[in-house]
Amino acid sequence: MTYKARLKVSFDTEWTSTGYGTFDDETLPEEHYTFEIPCEDINTIQLFRFFGNVARTMGHHELGIMKGACSLVFNDMRGEEDMRKVAEEFELKMLEDYSKELRKLEDEIYDLKAKLSRCQQPDNPNYTEEEMEAMTSEEYYKGWKGLVPGSTEAVEKGCKCPILDNHDTPDDRKWVNGDCPLHGKVK
Repeated sequence: MTYKARLKVSFDTEWTSTGYGTFDDETLPEEHYTFEIPCEDINTIQLFRFFGNVARTMGHHELGIMKGACSLVFNDMRGEEDMRKVAEEFELKMLEDYSKELRKLEDEIYDLKAKLSRCQQPDNPNYTEEEMEAMTSEEYYKGWKGLVPGSTEAVEKGCKCPILDNHDTPDDRKWVNGDCPLHGKVK
């Protein structure tokens, strides 16, 4: 016994002239398209190529067809794990991952600028602007490992940063003393 299957899609249009306008000569009064493929062993990629051909015949632009295909994969109704599998297969990056990576690279840049600034001004007793930016970057204040400058826990471990000045300041904007053994400058 043999199995046979066919997929058939029809696209029919009719256009009635109103007698006005310049497009009467350019538009066909009727169009009929029938697409048919054997589908005993068709895979999903072939199936979507088939529907892409149908969409092009209907007048859809290539970019719109690609957006439509992507919207089937990447949307709120899909599980993140499944979206990640497809993204990895096609070597795509999810926005969430890109944002984390970008933040990490920005923090690296801040750190390198601070080190360069310190090398150029080794005798400067104050923090340079670049060092301040590096100290307030996300990776740096995560690097405090729970010992936020001026916090009770940090003071108990030897922190010499301002307590009152840092009380209501967000964690990424704390005041830091240069001679603090936990948070001060490292030369």
